[in-house]
Amino acid sequence: MITRGSLWLPLAILLLLAALSFWIEQSVQLPPGDSRASEVDPEGIMENFDALRTDPAGRPHYRLSARKLKHYSGSKLTELESPRFVQLDATAGEVRADAREATVSSDGSEVDLRGGVVVERAARPGQSAMTLRTAQLLVFPERDLLRAPGPVEVHDATMNVQASSMEYDAGRRLITLTGRVKARYISGKT
Repeated sequence: MITRGSLWLPLAILLLLAALSFWIEQSVQLPPGDSRASEVDPEGIMENFDALRTDPAGRPHYRLSARKLKHYSGSKLTELESPRFVQLDATAGEVRADAREATVSSDGSEVDLRGGVVVERAARPGQSAMTLRTAQLLVFPERDLLRAPGPVEVHDATMNVQASSMEYDAGRRLITLTGRVKARYISGKT
């Protein structure tokens, strides 16, 4: 026959295990409404990041690199330190943009470069190199479009231009300056 004392021992062990499980679960959970840890702490960090996008034929389209990349899962935000965006086009020429920092949209369709942005277009036959300086530059890689929503300065061998904002369509090689525009033509003759 089974005595009543022998039935209480397994029940006491189960209750102890249940209490221990509850205590462990409570100690590892974040307080309600405290999602700051997922917003502050990056999900992943990569140093010396370098990505190359190709077209369907395998030809290089653009390259995005940075000293450090941080990706946050909660907001789907990606931050870059010392980013460099290079648009690679054999016919239109190379366009390179450098900045202190950048963010990349969750779908990768927009790169927001900020802090001392310098854009350089390589020289080509019949066309001098061009340098653009601005505080912020929005890059839309799939649309071959660069947009500076604030003041810009553009310099090449023949002109110096200042404007309130700018849009550069790399596919059509067309710069649209808006707002207050000031241009100075530099003669090639001295």
